Amino acid sequence: MSRVLIAGIGNRYMGDDGFGPKVIEALMAMNLPEDVEARDVGLCGSTLAPDLGDYELVIFIDAVKKGGKPGTIYRTEIKAEEVKELKPEDAMRFFTFSVHEMGLEELLFIAKKIGTLPPTTIAIGCESLEITLSNALSRAVEAAVPGVVELIMEELQRYRERK
Repeated sequence: MSRVLIAGIGNRYMGDDGFGPKVIEALMAMNLPEDVEARDVGLCGSTLAPDLGDYELVIFIDAVKKGGKPGTIYRTEIKAEEVKELKPEDAMRFFTFSVHEMGLEELLFIAKKIGTLPPTTIAIGCESLEITLSNALSRAVEAAVPGVVELIMEELQRYRERK
């Protein structure tokens, strides 16, 4: 049976950084197909890399800062063959900071290196307004949660149709 992971990245106690976990919370209240796992992965960094090999499709949900209007949704599809190898000096730089400093790109590099990168990864980001000590999302980011849940359900439908 194929498996899908929907991973919410972020810190639910840092304002809009809690977007990923908030989307996971909404998904867990739904009746997801049995081969789909929704997981709040927090600030897991490289520790998630070995687990990715258990899935055919991984969808990451996170707050982003790209300079757009708060609440704007960005979707990026990444094929395993598009993930480039890290140069040794770059790889060492990622391990000299805490795991919380590691971004999605570095996580994918590591998963590819250890052979656990799934064929397709989708990253869905929501433009954040503020990352500050708070357990509440800003209005614009909170308002984006239902739309992202709907987008994820559409992604799952497309995935099923391709199989």
